[in-house]
Amino acid sequence: VEAKSLNTVKSAILVEGGVVQIIAPRLGMLKAADQSEIAVDESFLTAASVLYDAVYIPGGINSIDTLKIDANAIHFLNEAFKHCKAIAADDRAIEVLKATYFSKDLPKEFSDETVLEEGLIMGSNATSLAKQFIKAISQHRFWNREKPRKVPA
Repeated sequence: VEAKSLNTVKSAILVEGGVVQIIAPRLGMLKAADQSEIAVDESFLTAASVLYDAVYIPGGINSIDTLKIDANAIHFLNEAFKHCKAIAADDRAIEVLKATYFSKDLPKEFSDETVLEEGLIMGSNATSLAKQFIKAISQHRFWNREKPRKVPA
């Protein structure tokens, strides 16, 4: 995982009064690309997306390769999308998003307007991404994602 982008987004959220938890395929410590270590708070096996308001997928070649084939990670993202939550990703994490069922719903562009309408954020600049992500989180949910409910007769 790329510690710099992860820490940039994490710090921006903390400054705004948010709470951040690191969720990974297993508990323990993650070794970042810069050789630093990042403590894992929850594993995908025990964490449920319904307990969180938003999801951020940082970059990192090994991290992306691991997440895109992890059924629990993809399930976590699919549920977050289904529950209309903000989802942000480093632009290199597109491979993880392509593994989800909502990949066909990714916007063509990630402008401020699109982000505030769709709640999906992607970018290579962690500082800019964090600002868009915080705006999206403050909207709480993106109800236009809900499919019309069919009531049986």
